[in-house]
Amino acid sequence: MNRRDVLELNQELALQLADYWHEIDFNGGAGASAYYAPDAEFHGQFASYIGVDKIQQFYDWRRGRGARLSVHSFTNFRARFTGDDTAEATNFLFLYAKDGVKPLPSHVPVTISLATDKYRRAPDGRWLCTYRRFEHLFESDTPITNPTLDDEDK
Repeated sequence: MNRRDVLELNQELALQLADYWHEIDFNGGAGASAYYAPDAEFHGQFASYIGVDKIQQFYDWRRGRGARLSVHSFTNFRARFTGDDTAEATNFLFLYAKDGVKPLPSHVPVTISLATDKYRRAPDGRWLCTYRRFEHLFESDTPITNPTLDDEDK
């Protein structure tokens, strides 16, 4: 891959990630599944969700709990090709979140994490996330929402 291809990959995947977090922050993740491959893995600090249906179940569960305000902000986005139709990216994710409606009192980020994502290009040309993992570098005293979801909780 040449330099232009890598720059284009970084721009495309960073914009897609911004769109994804906008979906989560302003729509509660109702459309989160559109960003994942069917066999995707999502690894949080306390639980993992394997498969796009389980990932969507998590966002549905969280929306079902009631009003929540969140801001997922990322920086230092870096992507690279791992094959012709595969890529990997990392970024630092700052999560501000609290149950309730705006405006809420400000506080330090709930977490600052190193996020690692893997992508596969779909036949239609879209990049789909196949793997997402959060490694918490800093944590506040605000609890995160990352429950183990049993099939009965659907």
